[in-house]
Amino acid sequence: MEGEPATLQCVVSKLRGRSVSWIRQRDLHVMSANDLTFTSDDRFKVICSGSCKVVNDNIASSFTLRVLKALRNDSGVYECQVNTRPKLSRAFNLSVVVPAARIPGPKELFIKSGSTMVLTCVAHLHPDALSTVEWMHNNTQMTISGARGGVSIHTEKAGRLLSSKLSVVRVAPDDAGNYTCHPDTVPPASATVFIVDEDVPAAMHHDSAARRGHFTSGLLQAALHTHLALHTSSSTFYSTCVASSLL
Repeated sequence: MEGEPATLQCVVSKLRGRSVSWIRQRDLHVMSANDLTFTSDDRFKVICSGSCKVVNDNIASSFTLRVLKALRNDSGVYECQVNTRPKLSRAFNLSVVVPAARIPGPKELFIKSGSTMVLTCVAHLHPDALSTVEWMHNNTQMTISGARGGVSIHTEKAGRLLSSKLSVVRVAPDDAGNYTCHPDTVPPASATVFIVDEDVPAAMHHDSAARRGHFTSGLLQAALHTHLALHTSSSTFYSTCVASSLL
């Protein structure tokens, strides 16, 4: 997640004095060699442990590239290379996720006049974010004590996941418009509500279900965790990648 540390780790056994480098693929920049870091960006640092400074085949060497407060443009492929012949390498795809709010379901909602409207907003927050959500109807803040009446807002936070539910009873044409939820420290999410006199047509139900399916599919791709291993006769090379996720 943006603003949090990201860690890329190579573990190599039978190093036999060879050097290990980290390469950023988008510009082929050499980020490090052994325990030396070659970048003016002080958020990047290589941490070496094990036998990285001595020749000892019985002790594995760990070369960890750490990114302090990762940014969105840090995303991309980073390659860990051992200077064997042929070259031994492993590529990692670092994905830095920008936290944002979501209102699950379609962006356009058709609510029958006189019924109760319920909107749910979910967001993955930074650890230091407040457990507060501001709901807006067009340019007016929604409150439980407002002139509209019949409004309830229930917000709860479990770890970094925040969920807020807005309920409006007996909706009328004046309740149509844009609804926005804005949690602390993350970009807002919006949905447009139309108030109709009749039940929502079946075609609209079908379209909404299709959009919800697309939304759920997108959530399943919101985490990165790879664990790879490669063995050779001259060296044994293990690699892991740990990065922040929305799940």
